[in-house]
Amino acid sequence: MTKVLIVSDNHGDRAILERLVAGWKAKVDLMIHCGDSEIPSQDPLMQSFVRVAGNNDWHLGYAPDQLVLVGGARILVTHGHHYGVDSSMTPLMLKGESTGADIVCFGHTHQLFATVERGMLMVNPGSISLPRGQFAVLSGTFAVVTVTPQMFTVDFYDRDSHRQPKLHQEFSREERAHD
Repeated sequence: MTKVLIVSDNHGDRAILERLVAGWKAKVDLMIHCGDSEIPSQDPLMQSFVRVAGNNDWHLGYAPDQLVLVGGARILVTHGHHYGVDSSMTPLMLKGESTGADIVCFGHTHQLFATVERGMLMVNPGSISLPRGQFAVLSGTFAVVTVTPQMFTVDFYDRDSHRQPKLHQEFSREERAHD
């Protein structure tokens, strides 16, 4: 079992990232930031995360995408703006397929989202600082994904690390195993 914390779009809100690192780093196997941190990549705080550039992270030293392997899962990390996630998931899904990703993590829309397409878990943790859409009332969200050989389990948390039970999702990985 592997646990991955995914956060995005804090837009310069350093304090929330400090709280996440302090409260979660010892509880998860990997911490991912999907861009728009607006904090330089060499900042010691950002070293706790696998991190990528968002559309507001120009010249801060981030790659546009990262592919990481943890606990047997290939995870593609991106912000999403280069793949047009505001209008279609298809380009990002095709990028995930081309890399052999099991999980695709992205931000940009500021709206939490999780689904499985073609055996890949597609997950947007929402914005931790500037949420939009139906769940904006939570004042910011992040995700914790638990990966086993059989399942992806996605839990969303608010800024105060309160799990949101109504947003809990489980997805079988069996489809991918048979492709």
